[in-house]
Amino acid sequence: MTGRISVLIADDEVIIRRKVCMMLGDKFHLGQAATAQAVRDEDLKKYDAVLLDIVFPDGNGIDLCREIKKQDPHFTVVVSSSMESVDAWNQAFQAGADGYLEKRELLALDPRKIQLMIENLVERNDLRRQAEETHRRQAELMSVLSHDVRAPFQALLGTIELLKKSRIPVGAAQNVETLYNCAKDQLAFINSLLELLRLESGMTELRPFPMDVNLPVSQSVQGLRVLASAKKISLEVNLQPGLPKVLGDIGKTCQLMNNLVSNAIKFTPGGGTVTVTTTSADQNGVPGVEIAVADTGVGISPSDSGKIFQRFRRGRDRGTEGEAGTGLGLSICKEIVQLHGGTLEVHSQISKGSVFVVWFPSDTAGTRCCSRDCVREAPNGQLTKRSIAC
Repeated sequence: MTGRISVLIADDEVIIRRKVCMMLGDKFHLGQAATAQAVRDEDLKKYDAVLLDIVFPDGNGIDLCREIKKQDPHFTVVVSSSMESVDAWNQAFQAGADGYLEKRELLALDPRKIQLMIENLVERNDLRRQAEETHRRQAELMSVLSHDVRAPFQALLGTIELLKKSRIPVGAAQNVETLYNCAKDQLAFINSLLELLRLESGMTELRPFPMDVNLPVSQSVQGLRVLASAKKISLEVNLQPGLPKVLGDIGKTCQLMNNLVSNAIKFTPGGGTVTVTTTSADQNGVPGVEIAVADTGVGISPSDSGKIFQRFRRGRDRGTEGEAGTGLGLSICKEIVQLHGGTLEVHSQISKGSVFVVWFPSDTAGTRCCSRDCVREAPNGQLTKRSIAC
C-alpha cells in the first residue's frame, strides 16, 4: 500500500491504548477512543480501520462492530479482547469483524506482523469496495442501454418496417432501406455490448450440462449454411465421434460457434472454404476437447492478432462483401470460453486464412466446488472461477 493508513484504537484501558500506540505509532496515523459512545461520536471516514475492544463501560464492541459494518460493510474492523473463548471469536466474526486478536497476542506480537495484517485487511476491503462500485456502475449502464437506448431503437425499427410496406417513391424507398439497415446495425451493437457487459460482470450464469460439443457445433453450422451458400463458400464439417463430455452451457456454446463461424464466413471471399473440426485434445496433461474453425480468408496481421479479442478491436472493419460488425463478437467469445474454464487462440496468415481454436476441459478433468463459485484447475495450474452453478 502507498502512504500510511489511519487506525482508531478503541479500548477502555488507557495502558492498553498507550502500549498499542507505542507499538504502532510509527506505522499508522492513530486515534484513540475510551468508550463505546466515543467510537460512535468519531467520524470513521477519517480512518481506514479500527482496533476494537469487546468490553466497554457503556456498551460492547460486538454491537459496535455490527453498527460499523451496517454503515459501511467494507470498513476494516479488527476485534481485540482479553476474552479467549471460541464464543467470543464466533460472535465477533458473526458481527462482521475482519480479524480477531487476543490482547496477550496483540501485545506480544512483532508490530510488523500487526502492521501487515491490518494493511492487508484494509487493502482487501478497498478492493471489495472498488469491485462493488464497478459492478454498480455496470448495472446502471446496462439499465440505461436496456431501457433508455434499446427500447427506442426497437420502436424505430418497427416504425421503419411499417414505412417500408407503404407506398412511397422509389428514391425515398432507398433512403428508408438505408435507415432501416443503420438502425438494425445499431441495435445489434447495443445487444452485443449488453451481452459482453453481462459476461464480464459475472451476471450471466451458465446452465451446466455434460454435453457432447458436436451437438452445439452441428446446430450452429446447420443454421449458417444459408449464409455460406449466399457467398458461395464451402462450409465443411469434420466432427470426431465419441468425444469426452464437457460440462457446459449448450446455448452459450452455440452462441460461441455462431460468432466464430459467421466471422469466418464474413472474412472469406466467394469460392473459399470454412472448415469446422472437433477432436479430443489434452492441454498440459488435462484432458479436453478442441474445436477448430479454419477459413481461407483474408487473414489477420501479426500486429492485430493479439488485439482482436479486445473490445471494439477488429482485424478489418468490414467483411469481403462489406458486411459490418460490432467489434464485440470475439470479446464475447473469449468471455464465454473463459467461463467454461477453457482457452481461445488464433493462428493466422495474411491472404491465407485464419484458424480459431477453442479448447474446453472435459467433464472428468477435475472440478471442485466452493461456497459461491465452481472452480476448475486450469492447464497453467491456476484455479479459474467459473459461473457454472455447483
